[in-house]
Amino acid sequence: MRRFHLFEFLDQTWYPHAFRCIQTDYLQFSQYAATRFVGMETLLPVFRKGLSRSGTATIVDLCSGGTGSWIRLKRDLLRAGLKVRVRLTDKYPNPASLEKWPEELRQGIEYVRESVDALNVPDHLKGMRTLFAGFHHFRPEQARQILRDASDKRTPIAVFDPSGIRSPLGLLALLLFAPLLPVFMLLSYWVMTPFIQPRTASRFLWTYLIPVVPAVTCWDGVVSFLRGYTDGELREMTASLPAKDYAWEIGRIVIGFPLTCLLGYPV
Repeated sequence: MRRFHLFEFLDQTWYPHAFRCIQTDYLQFSQYAATRFVGMETLLPVFRKGLSRSGTATIVDLCSGGTGSWIRLKRDLLRAGLKVRVRLTDKYPNPASLEKWPEELRQGIEYVRESVDALNVPDHLKGMRTLFAGFHHFRPEQARQILRDASDKRTPIAVFDPSGIRSPLGLLALLLFAPLLPVFMLLSYWVMTPFIQPRTASRFLWTYLIPVVPAVTCWDGVVSFLRGYTDGELREMTASLPAKDYAWEIGRIVIGFPLTCLLGYPV
């Protein structure tokens, strides 16, 4: 099945900021919970290779949203002997999502307050680039530009994205479980929301009384998996880039859930 770039609410400029924060906070909290008892050891070889090629100990994370898994990932990198500085960036930055964590947990992590376009990262943001669960948001020509910007500037980049479900078996599973997905999403929001900071009236209103955001998250989640790039599409994308002194590696990793990993670095 070929890729269709279907509609996602988080991609829209008109999507209300309050809804965006509620949704990205939920995604951050659920990712943190999903990896609570799972180490990030499978990511360490990727970071070791990328950082060794970057010439710095800085990571520039693109499309960071509500900070993703960086609170736990930064700790695991430090335990593995990788003392890094992490700079979170987003087109719609949300620094408050980092500031809600205790200071001791966010040591070495900064949320850049300026809007950062992943297609053209400013020159002053130097370091190994990462992109977690955000690559599928971009159309093929935009995704190729993200990779080209890194290769042209001879900067390592690691892309981690949910494995697509466009295989016959994946689509069959989606059809079978589709009626249960809204129920699961609603229950998940109801259970997690009391633990998500900050506890605002807006968060409870749009989660419990008028559950718009859980419905939107369910839609965006299904579309995200349908948008996921296959290994073949990633190979075709990287093969079309002009830089010949830049290497690309494609693999699969599991950190509580399966991810496709694309690593690029100068040689």
